[in-house]
Amino acid sequence: MHASDYLRIKYQADRQITLSTQNALSGVLQSAKGVASDIYAGIERASWYSSCFIPQYNNVCLELKSEEIRMLYSIESIYRHRDIIAYILYLYFKMVCDDVEEGNPEGSAHKLIRKMAGLVSHMNVAGGTRYAFAAAASVALSQSGVMSTILIERISAKLPQAVFAFQFYGIQQKCALAARHLKVMDPEYYWILYQEKLEMLYYFIEPLLAEIIKEVKSKTFSNIDELADFIQGNVDV
Repeated sequence: MHASDYLRIKYQADRQITLSTQNALSGVLQSAKGVASDIYAGIERASWYSSCFIPQYNNVCLELKSEEIRMLYSIESIYRHRDIIAYILYLYFKMVCDDVEEGNPEGSAHKLIRKMAGLVSHMNVAGGTRYAFAAAASVALSQSGVMSTILIERISAKLPQAVFAFQFYGIQQKCALAARHLKVMDPEYYWILYQEKLEMLYYFIEPLLAEIIKEVKSKTFSNIDELADFIQGNVDV
């Protein structure tokens, strides 16, 4: 099962299907600590809505309501794309590859492209070697064990019905805070995701991508081979 499949399970409209799937995964999902954190975040977010009753904090209330709508858009996108995690990653690497040089024809970037060729054929990538690398890196990361582990840790295990709403709302709070952080850390990538109605899903790839963003921002990579080496050196792809 790939990372995007976990998100589809998480946001399955039919609650009974979700519970059945969670039961099947109960031996894998080790999220007791994460669930408690989600519930706390849900209570925190609910408390923020008190700002709607204070006129001078009306902008806070409007921001919260906007994030609710953006979250609905993002959930819809999970089902609109074949591999939503790969697509979000592709948008980032495509942006980065616009600003770096192509590497050696026999370098590590081209090797990754060849390795992932069969898996990226559905992405209809145009734009030459750099975008081909963006697609290859995106699919490789989205299907890595690291990405699956991150998703497992960030989605819910089975919960009593009484606390499910708070846990669900808590994940939404974390998604909103991650999107806000991305907006400050990498405004260009944030707005690319925003235009695609995907920025609220950044939370689910943040542990994997944040370090890469930091390295890119420090201008560590001058060509795609160096970027490929960093990715492969930090994630087993």
